This record gives sequence, C-alpha cells and structure tokens, in this order.
Amino acid sequence: MKKGNKMLPLVLLLLLCFLLAGCNSAPQASLLADESGLAEQMTWSVYDVGSGGYAEMSAIANVLTEKYDTKVRMLPSASGVGRMVPLRREIASVGKVGDEIQLAFEGKEEFTSKKWGPQNVRAYWAPISQFGFAVRENSDIQTLKDLRGKKIPIIAGNTSVNLKNEAMLAFAGLTWNDVEPVKITSYSGQGEALIQGQIDVAGINPTASTMFEAHSKGGIRWLEMDKDDNGGWARVEEVAAWLFPINTKQGAGMETGMDVMGHGYLIGGYADQSEEAVYQFIKSLNDSFHLYGDALPNLALYSKDEVLTEPKGIPFHEGTIRFFKEEGLWSEEKQQKNDQLIERYEALNEVWEKTVAYAEKEELTDEEFEALWLQERESVN
Repeated sequence: MKKGNKMLPLVLLLLLCFLLAGCNSAPQASLLADESGLAEQMTWSVYDVGSGGYAEMSAIANVLTEKYDTKVRMLPSASGVGRMVPLRREIASVGKVGDEIQLAFEGKEEFTSKKWGPQNVRAYWAPISQFGFAVRENSDIQTLKDLRGKKIPIIAGNTSVNLKNEAMLAFAGLTWNDVEPVKITSYSGQGEALIQGQIDVAGINPTASTMFEAHSKGGIRWLEMDKDDNGGWARVEEVAAWLFPINTKQGAGMETGMDVMGHGYLIGGYADQSEEAVYQFIKSLNDSFHLYGDALPNLALYSKDEVLTEPKGIPFHEGTIRFFKEEGLWSEEKQQKNDQLIERYEALNEVWEKTVAYAEKEELTDEEFEALWLQERESVN
C-alpha cells in the first residue's frame, strides 16, 4: 500500500470531525440578547416581501440597527408553516406571525402531523389588527345573518383568513354549509373580485390597500359585529379563541367607528427563549418606538399603549410579562389567564405524546394518526 493510501483513513476521520464541528457551529437562535442589551445579530422569520408585515418589521429592523448596531437578517415566507419552521429549528429567534402560531400551539390545521403537534410557543408583542366582511355599497346584504346562501371567499392556502371568515359566519349562527364557498387564489384579489361580483363579501383587513381601491371604484361598506352580542362572540371564540371585538374607523369606506373583529398580529417565538433575552428585546422595541412609530400607518399600533396585553390564544412570554409589570400593564387576572393557557399546552402535549405512542405501537398510517389526534385533543377543555 502506498503511503498516501495509508493516510487516507486518518484524512477521512479528520474531515468527518471538521464536518461535524461545522454542523454544531451552525447559527442558533437560543438567545435574543443578554443583560447588556440586544444581541449583535438576530434572525427574524417574517411575511413575504411586499406584505405589510414585512414592511413593518423591516422598518423596525432598520431602527434597531441604527440605534443598537444590531444586525437583523430577515427570512421571508408566504406560508404560515414556512414562517414557523425557522423558529422551530432555532434558525430564527423572532417571528412576525399570523394565526399559524395560534394553530401551532393547539396542534390544529397544518400542525396535526407527527412532524408538529402542539408547540410550546409564546407571544412576545401583540399589535392589534382588524378584520371584517366588506360588501358592495349597493348590496342587499345588511347584516351577517343575510349571508345565508351568499358567495363567501375561501382563499387558497390561507388557513388564517379562512378561519376568520368561518368565525364571522359563526357570529351569525352560520357555517360553510349555509353559504356558497368560492375559491379565490389571492387574498389581495378580493377587492376586485367583490366589485366584479365574483364574491358577495370580502373577508379582509379594512385598511388593506385593495379595499381602498375597491371603494374608489364602486363603493363598499362593512358588516358590523355588535360588541355587545355575547352569544355571537362566544361562537366566534369557539372557532378561534384569539379573536375579539374592536371598534375602528380607519378602514376603507368607514366614516364613523364600526364594530369589527380584532386579533393580535403577533411577534412571537418559542418559550425556551430566556426571560432576560425577551425582556431586552421588548424594551428595545419600546425605547425606540419614537423612531419607527410613524414610518408606516400600522406601526402606530406597536406602541405599548396600543398593543394587546391580555393573553389571547397563546401565553405571553415571561420576559414580556416582566416588561408589562414594570409599565403597570399587568394584573392578577391576566396572570391567571396566562397560567391557564400554559396549563392547556401541558395538557395538549400530554395527550399528544400518548397519541404518538399509541400510533407507533399500532402502526397507524399518517391519515389514521391525524384523525385520532384530532379526536383525542377534544378531551382537553
């Protein structure tokens, strides 16, 4: 054997060690910051380029870079699962997320597979966003109850929007079986589809640019969701516990304040981020708010005086709670709700682990497993 060949095993061993070291040194997102303030570099999982969420987080990132010299890497994705994956893999420490984080907490919809299940996630910051049903100005639809038999949009691949539409139907005691579902390929395309008569209502944020355009073409108005209709809101919460009534006059075609649906448009991540890390991150958002608060219209909702401080759907992180307490924004009642949500996750996770163990023992198919999980999770109140 030649000398080169004798050295080959040693070379291969050294190469393997190098590769393993490289894998172990891959960027981790275990900390956002330490006691000295923000980390030097952060990675955020965000909505796709061109979206309002991406624009908002970009404006904040620019300010944090200028003020704290913190470099922020943005990972955009058009899908909810796509935004959750970097958080779960610890590639990103912060997520600008929609209802996907709520659904991941519950192990529902896209998160029912063995790859997911209930996720131990937390809300870091909760700017409030609005959502409602818009109709054409000349429509004969006056209330949500008039939607029976009407054409209601289902947005392809957008569970978040479709769930909100389902919740608004539930407010009126209706289901998808009571209406005519119409598949729409684009969330932003609803404005034009509404004006053209392809759909009878658009389920959308009242401040969406497409609705201002629709209003300029033919006129639109919004169907109110009376905040005092306790029965209606109880049905909404059965569909999605994180939805609540809100009054706004900022939407297209709104001349006075109207009762529609609100939800936390969350900045969130996983519970295992340290309290100090999340506290420093939230503190930086607050301390620099005056630098980004008027960069975009919706950024005004990121103020500590405007954000949601009551736990809805998922718990707040301990670092956020620490900030809320310092600012006088926390209470025993909110703490109790937060604790109940943490207990809910623990109960869901316990049922999940038992279901996984049973499925492996019985060699259930993926379809059989998901059906069993959805059945078993109903035992958690």
